[in-house]
Amino acid sequence: MALKEMFSAAIEGMTSGSDSDRKRDAYVEFLAVFFSFIVAFIILGFVGKLLWNSVIVELLSFAKPAKSFWQIIGLMIFVALIRP
Repeated sequence: MALKEMFSAAIEGMTSGSDSDRKRDAYVEFLAVFFSFIVAFIILGFVGKLLWNSVIVELLSFAKPAKSFWQIIGLMIFVALIRP
């Protein structure tokens, strides 16, 4: 949902006419959504790594500890792709 808002704000900023206040507001909205998406992604990656290593590895014998933040991000992307 955040990506939809981000792209709609960017498109509105690029296609709006000569109204500079409206264009500025669209770009501010785009940047706010973009940075909040990045911050949420980073927080979820680190919290996900912490939860994976401290909970899932302890509960499931076949699970191995995540060695990096990027493994958790990849897992998040994989789950998002296969989830209906």
